[in-house]
Amino acid sequence: MRTGLKPGPRRTGQGWHLPGVGALFVLSFLVGFALRDSSGVASTRTGPAFEDRDVRYLSPVAMALSADGQRLYVVCEESDLVLALDTRTRSVIARAQVGRRPKGIAISPDGKTLFVTSEWDNTIAEIDVDTFHVRQTLRAGWGPVGITTDRAGKFLYVANTLGNDISVIDLATGSEIKRLEAGHFPEYVALSRDGKHVFVSNLLVRVEPYDKPPLDELTVVDTAKQEVAEHIPIPGVIQLRHVAELPAAAGGYLIIPFMRPKNLNPLIQVQQGWYMTHGIALVKPSAIDAPGQRKPSVAEVLLDDVDYYFADGFGAATTPDGRLALVTASGANVVSIINTAKLNLLRRRVPPGQPEALANRLDAAGQFVVDRLKTGRNPTDVVVSPDGKLAYIANRTDDTVSVVDLQKLKIASTIDLGGPKVITPHRRGAQVFFDASHCYQGQMACASCHPHEGLSDGLAWSLETPRLGRDVVENRTLLDIGETSPFKWNGHNVDLAVQDGPRTAMYIFRSQGFSASDVRDLVTYMESLRLPSNPRLAGNGHLTDAQERGREIFFRTRTNTGALIPPRDRCYYCHAPATHYTSRVAMDVGTATEYDTIKAFDIPQLDGAYMRPPFLHNGEALTLEEIWTKFNPKDKHGITSDMDKVQLNDLIEYLKTL
Repeated sequence: MRTGLKPGPRRTGQGWHLPGVGALFVLSFLVGFALRDSSGVASTRTGPAFEDRDVRYLSPVAMALSADGQRLYVVCEESDLVLALDTRTRSVIARAQVGRRPKGIAISPDGKTLFVTSEWDNTIAEIDVDTFHVRQTLRAGWGPVGITTDRAGKFLYVANTLGNDISVIDLATGSEIKRLEAGHFPEYVALSRDGKHVFVSNLLVRVEPYDKPPLDELTVVDTAKQEVAEHIPIPGVIQLRHVAELPAAAGGYLIIPFMRPKNLNPLIQVQQGWYMTHGIALVKPSAIDAPGQRKPSVAEVLLDDVDYYFADGFGAATTPDGRLALVTASGANVVSIINTAKLNLLRRRVPPGQPEALANRLDAAGQFVVDRLKTGRNPTDVVVSPDGKLAYIANRTDDTVSVVDLQKLKIASTIDLGGPKVITPHRRGAQVFFDASHCYQGQMACASCHPHEGLSDGLAWSLETPRLGRDVVENRTLLDIGETSPFKWNGHNVDLAVQDGPRTAMYIFRSQGFSASDVRDLVTYMESLRLPSNPRLAGNGHLTDAQERGREIFFRTRTNTGALIPPRDRCYYCHAPATHYTSRVAMDVGTATEYDTIKAFDIPQLDGAYMRPPFLHNGEALTLEEIWTKFNPKDKHGITSDMDKVQLNDLIEYLKTL
């Protein structure tokens, strides 16, 4: 295996810099998690008069190729554009404006229409390939991302991240005819080679007790019945990404990138290696396996090397003959080229029913990875030409597409998509956020624990405290955290710059950490991250009857019996609306456990609570309801014991609108 990419120490303006853990990752941990997405690389700084808002980058995240391979369509999420490229001249020939934050793309079977999801508008743009104009806009569910047509081109299947479901849209009428249950934050979609199934990977894990290993899952939809055929558990992993299916002659299984965390190990494990590993799930659903097969076949193998890691697997694709597979590592700026015949030999060594048998083998990749190629910054999607000679990789934070020669196994060229050439502090902060080279051995980036531009990964983590193994804390979102200081669950860090300074380098990165300019740019990026429009709240801002009743409960000053509620026991006392529903101080609300060394915790913000279970400082509460039904027996976390079931439900409905 050729691996000319193992980075060692790198020279900075402050001396030698060892690869270190993503600073944001720390921020995430040590702070109640306050970051914004970035992807680390040096760049030209701008003058003080230049403002970030004057520049709009492209940020390519998804692609599709025409059947003849002559047109490459690129979805650019920050500019709300879809680009058409001529693959012969390798130039942009058309642009179409779509909705806010486009994320996914599909081509109709006849090649005449593109379908592009816009996550923040809950819409799908239908684009005429010839004119490159938007014919019409279709409605999807909440937060649509992944999309595919069926084999006949009569229906669309759309993964709705915020709704945790899949929209089925009839293209004859342009209307949604049903929604199917997916897992937690479904994001990527693929149609099976035979057209009989749609595969949907879920970015976030099932919401389960915090002290259990993570469990992600793949959803399989039967396209004939238009119903879910099975939910396949993938144990021990998080963040399933793009789905690629090998042809039957090459094994006929799915390849899905994943991340495998050791989140309940103390963070001192980072310097020992394998704290955060990265690999692929090899899945053969029972629905497409051999006749009589009753259970899906699952195996997990790592793409990391023994002494360096390829963080944040993202895109996956195979050559038409299935001889090669490609997997991008968006935190390492690398694409791994896989010999599938050798991978198959390894897969056959996994005993049935033991998917994790090889999941911790750091010597496995050398048996099937034939090369690692350096891409642009933050590679995301990858597609392969119909003749299998070329692959195209979208590089999100430098607005380029890498062209891979699959016969010579080298980068043939880089296509400039025409984004702005000036690099603002915001853009450079984004580059830092996504770059794992700051972490010891490249194990993780800020984005590793805050996927999808700032989300919480939904896990609890064991930080390095004076008593190792104590003080397990839940990862908090980075969205809209700029005005919620202080940070860290104990509230000891006054701002984001403090959070990402030497403390991060020492306790998380096990490295020199970020430079002063890195930290400034990273904070700029983090403070720009925003929550999407809340689908639980009507567009006009009006509340439903239940939500209005819940609002009255949130702001109530007396119990059901008329007794005065002490100010400190009122919901709005700790969760002040003016400051993102946090009082910005630490308080003891009775949720500390025997494993915590402190009793008072920083009050978390409530806005966006509907999209980020679990809850409480350690993630013990799996739902909003459990905060009061299981973890407030003495009314320390607000006076709630007098409330009946209807009142509690109303309160929860109101909280979901924040």
